[in-house]
Amino acid sequence: MTHSLRRSIIMMKKSIFAVAVASVMTLGAAQAETVLYGSIRYDYQSKKLEDYKEKDGQHGLDQVENKIKKFTGKRVSNLADAGSRIGIKGSEDLGNNNAVIYNLEWGFNGMTQEESKGGKTRKAILGVTGDWGTVTAGRQDNPFKNTIVEDSVTDGFNGSDVISSAAQRAMTSTLAGVVVGERETENGLAPIQEAAASRIGKVIAYTTPEFAGFQANAAVMMDADMYADNKEKNIDLWTVNAKYSYDLGANGTILAKAGYIQGKVAENENKSKAWGLMLGYSQDAFAVTASYADGNYKSKEGSNAPIKGNKVKSKGWDLGASYSFGPNYFSTVRVAYGQNQVKQEGQKDKVKSWAVGFEQKLSTRTRAWVEYGANETKFAGEGNDKKKDNVVSIGMRHDF
Repeated sequence: MTHSLRRSIIMMKKSIFAVAVASVMTLGAAQAETVLYGSIRYDYQSKKLEDYKEKDGQHGLDQVENKIKKFTGKRVSNLADAGSRIGIKGSEDLGNNNAVIYNLEWGFNGMTQEESKGGKTRKAILGVTGDWGTVTAGRQDNPFKNTIVEDSVTDGFNGSDVISSAAQRAMTSTLAGVVVGERETENGLAPIQEAAASRIGKVIAYTTPEFAGFQANAAVMMDADMYADNKEKNIDLWTVNAKYSYDLGANGTILAKAGYIQGKVAENENKSKAWGLMLGYSQDAFAVTASYADGNYKSKEGSNAPIKGNKVKSKGWDLGASYSFGPNYFSTVRVAYGQNQVKQEGQKDKVKSWAVGFEQKLSTRTRAWVEYGANETKFAGEGNDKKKDNVVSIGMRHDF
């Protein structure tokens, strides 16, 4: 390919991109209900994630007694994406106080080394709203996860890998069918450390109007692709949730939430179910929150779980507090602590996590932070070493 031809192709690609951006902006101008938005979030990490495998794949593992003699890990530096995303959202008036609403949102990893990787669909919602409430369909936030995590101090931390909600980890363990003794790590995390299912697809949900501080929602997931594993013909997962917000005026707000989730989404025909609570108090300068989740799952007979048993129980809780100060309360200090465990036949795996951080808003749309988080994981059985991970995060976020 000649230099002039290569240059022509590059210029053509730039022109196409410019036209695409202009088209989106024109759409927003022609229909004020459509909004282009996004958030870029990067951080520097100094982190240590421990594992019991090195080189030969057996270092630190006693094969005879099936125990972990020693976890090891190196502290490394890393540049990471802390949750960047871009999206469009809007509505169309249908008259009689009804409107169509839509929201498409994609996450992207701005730090990826590979051009073809790093993108994912976060939300793809189409719905109708009115005085009677809101119905939405598509990939959207997990209402139960929002109940136990959203609005918590733990959820306010910025850095990637600094801390995750222990209540959400308990929910994840329940839905995924995690059993005692699962020690294999992926991306440095054991299954009991995972906080997933923040968003779910193939969902239809209904949210009531807010009335005197009360609001509730219900959602169902129907996925024919799961039939081979769960033999469920209709609803694979469902959840109901409610919240109450009491405005104290200048003295702040009290928030209480409760929810329940149940389904067959693990890789067998057995049922997972969990319930959760979240309580919080907040004002301009101060906030304190507590979250709790409790669930159980019936492990499949004849499975290869390290510990056999009919029922596996998971639970987790979080406590957090924050203090904001300075002009417009732009400076915030946060601290959070949480524990979650998986228990089966009297034995349990357990994770303890805590974090502390400082955030400085540079404007209403830009912030910077310095945060530290640590995890300690103890697996069931005598003589197992503890897995100790920690990370320092220094980063910046800009919303648009």
